[in-house]
Amino acid sequence: MLEFDCPSGQTMSMNLFKYWTYRVFAPGAVLRQTYDAFQRLLAFDSRSHELMAEFESLYYQGKKEDFARIALRYAALAESVEGMVRSLGQMAPGSFVTLPAYFRKFDFYSRFLMAPPALSFGPPFVLSLTEETIPPEITGSKTTSLVELARFLNLAIPSGFVITTNSFSYLIEYNNLRSDINSLLSKIDLQAVDSLQQISAKLVALIREADVPPDIEKAIQAAFEKLTKEKSEGQLLAVRSSALGEDGHCSFAGQYTSRLNVQPANLQDAYLEVLSSKYSHEALAYRIHCGLSDEEAPMAVMVLEMVAARSAGIIYTADPAGVEEGMLFVHAARGLGEAVVSGTLIPDVFTVEKTKNRLVHVSAVSREAKEHALTETQLLTLSKKGFEIERYFARAQDIEWAMQEDGSFVFLQSRPLTIYQPKKKSDSTSVKSSVEPLFCGGVMAASGIASGKAWCLDSEHPLEKMNPGSVLVIRETLPGYVRVLHQVSGVVAELGSAAGHFATVCREFGVPLLLGVGQKSNRIEHGQSVTVSADGLAVYPGENIALEKTVPVYEREKDLPFYRKLRSVLDFITPLKLVDPHAKEFTPESCRSFHDIIRFAHEMAVQTMFSIGGRRGSRGGKKKQLQTRLPFEVFLVDVDGGLDESAVDLDMLTVDQICSTPFQALWRGLSHPHISWGEQVYYDWKGYDQLAMSDAFAFQSNADSASYAVLGKEYLNMNIRFGYHFTVVDALCEPDSAASYCTMRFAGGGGDFDGRELRILFLTKVLERLGFAVEGKGDLLDARINGISAEILLERIESLGRLLGVTKQMDMRLKDVGMVEQLIESFFQMK
Repeated sequence: MLEFDCPSGQTMSMNLFKYWTYRVFAPGAVLRQTYDAFQRLLAFDSRSHELMAEFESLYYQGKKEDFARIALRYAALAESVEGMVRSLGQMAPGSFVTLPAYFRKFDFYSRFLMAPPALSFGPPFVLSLTEETIPPEITGSKTTSLVELARFLNLAIPSGFVITTNSFSYLIEYNNLRSDINSLLSKIDLQAVDSLQQISAKLVALIREADVPPDIEKAIQAAFEKLTKEKSEGQLLAVRSSALGEDGHCSFAGQYTSRLNVQPANLQDAYLEVLSSKYSHEALAYRIHCGLSDEEAPMAVMVLEMVAARSAGIIYTADPAGVEEGMLFVHAARGLGEAVVSGTLIPDVFTVEKTKNRLVHVSAVSREAKEHALTETQLLTLSKKGFEIERYFARAQDIEWAMQEDGSFVFLQSRPLTIYQPKKKSDSTSVKSSVEPLFCGGVMAASGIASGKAWCLDSEHPLEKMNPGSVLVIRETLPGYVRVLHQVSGVVAELGSAAGHFATVCREFGVPLLLGVGQKSNRIEHGQSVTVSADGLAVYPGENIALEKTVPVYEREKDLPFYRKLRSVLDFITPLKLVDPHAKEFTPESCRSFHDIIRFAHEMAVQTMFSIGGRRGSRGGKKKQLQTRLPFEVFLVDVDGGLDESAVDLDMLTVDQICSTPFQALWRGLSHPHISWGEQVYYDWKGYDQLAMSDAFAFQSNADSASYAVLGKEYLNMNIRFGYHFTVVDALCEPDSAASYCTMRFAGGGGDFDGRELRILFLTKVLERLGFAVEGKGDLLDARINGISAEILLERIESLGRLLGVTKQMDMRLKDVGMVEQLIESFFQMK
């Protein structure tokens, strides 16, 4: 089960209680449970913000994971937010009675959006392909499209039947597998290829070892007996997948198993094998990339008579790269078409002009052959049928065909062909014109340009060890390689076909693919930096891309179900409307997201605590303001010798009246002469829409948006607000170095997500060089240092102050990683 560990922000809350709650407030002033409820609320608040940051990382950084894992992540978030609501109710009984209802409303909406579709477990378990009605919702679009070719175009298809998705759902239920499947799916990490394979093996075993329910066995046997009456005894079978979602927006090309030449006695075993291929590591990686949940892709299976093919292949009724208009392309090879779609050879490729049904080009490989896979007459007969299929479906098609020994054609599949429009030069990348290529040639199977270090696949360099961002160099374009496409920048292949399954998925994923380069691929050395220009049919030495514009992954892939579904859920989680605690709309009824509930609950909890503290009447712990030239307000509370005795009766203090050693160190850094603060005042709740911070205190006064410091002689807990981002620094500098530490939490910003992420990268690298242990999630960062002397720790805290000063509004200026590196060096040159 996915684990959610106790965050470092919760530890910071505990430190704050030790030095603040039990010293600023007299323990007898309120009931102990009020303190305990506030403590729990802060811990829930911290966890809620961390989980929100993780959700944003999934979306903005394209960190794909199975929705079983996302569902667990959401459940943890909902539990934390509900914990805040419950804790606030315990602190102020009867004050915010409508808040739980708004939590339940957003929780219901979010769970509804992530809920799996309703599944059917009853008949029909099997349908003949000659049935009057073949519902696509239980047979899959591959089956229904095939049936339509025969029914409405009078084209030949194999005889057979389909085992429906109802059978698959019933098998899962009959064997009580759903909880085990979801548990395994929730553990998948696409970045860990070995782990993916191990989980896949367990999932496949669950299906292969499952019992086929007797009702399904009987239905399959009855359908087979009917088929054998129509055909000769001993007819060999083809058992093929027809899952829901297959051949739709996500093609699943080549991701599921097909069993050919199956003996009737082995039909049930073949059925389970095809079902289990739903959980192959390739199919899992592909489905998760698309963003379909497991229940959204149940498996139907077609059982067809085996076609004895003399030649076979694929028809593209248009150019999938969007370059050659008005052309149809026939990919053909002798024998079964499996070699064409699996990318293990370079097929004959015939180009036919659609308006005249005229052959205009034959691939160079075919010219060298003594005999083509099709004669010109056969080709034009086939292409004419391809035109008919395209007209019927009213869009370009990817058609699988076979030619029998008598020269007649049988059609095995027809699915939509996605056309990828070539990018405009102004919106893409280009290769630097001064560079000579390593070689030219091949076939552009997926458009684009990519750079990276070459990963030449062989026994010494397996896929499992490939570095992210590599250019994959392979001999054959096997469908199984799809599982690492999310890690590669581009692909070069010795063999393969643009009509193959691997090429189809490369186009869907936007991965440039140059194939059919032959032995020229041997000119690429493993580990060499190369640039692949699929459109230019060339490979260049070095990383020679002239970048013009980078499109965020969530924009490039916005049509994938993953982003559509996650965006709809995020709309009930992350938007922040409640930004001004003084506005009349700052009420539970105005909450429109979990973030609003978190903001409201935290603000009301803090106000409740400070209303209690304000009734003490003694001078100790009274809030004071710091007189400073820096353009933000700082309020102080002394809990343990943090202020000079002369400051006890004052409302306005100067820095030299503060005795807290960690505060003095942090302030020296913030006041560094090389930091320009200008005239801007760094607080503006009304303009703030990106609150992503735990422990950022607000007060019902003119200081609502100020920074706040809790002081001890050797202790500091400071909440710093610079406009759109928030920081909490918690430090203890005692002579005993084993007890001394400094932690920091940093979150938010006014820039876009990419700018905020770059600023987190800057902070991470600087803090790590200063000796901090750092953990970042999206635009939220936690850092900690301990185990050093108090003297060195104070130096690190001063550096931390400088760091906070230079990072203000940096998220609005940062453009790329190169700029981050320059600023890091500039920071360490600052004296």
